[in-house]
Amino acid sequence: MGSKKAKRKFKKVTFKLSYAEYEYMMRCVKLEDTTVNKFVKKYLREGFLEMKPRVIEWQKQKQPKNQLLLFDISPKDNQSSMLADQGFAYPMEEEED
Repeated sequence: MGSKKAKRKFKKVTFKLSYAEYEYMMRCVKLEDTTVNKFVKKYLREGFLEMKPRVIEWQKQKQPKNQLLLFDISPKDNQSSMLADQGFAYPMEEEED
């Protein structure tokens, strides 16, 4: 009896290309003598390898959701009076020479 292969889960991804992009991709597929799926996967893998150092660095900097926030580093809003901002409530004093 043969051994069972492990089932792998795949996700379906769809995207749209312009007519010019599609035609160019088809020329590249013919040049490499491969299928569209294999062509797209090959260049996705290459792109993922280029992105890997950036993703690893980003994950190192990511904070867990349950981490306590000790310091509020967001800029604070300045409190102001609506009347003072308008100018008519508190007229500016003119300087005397």
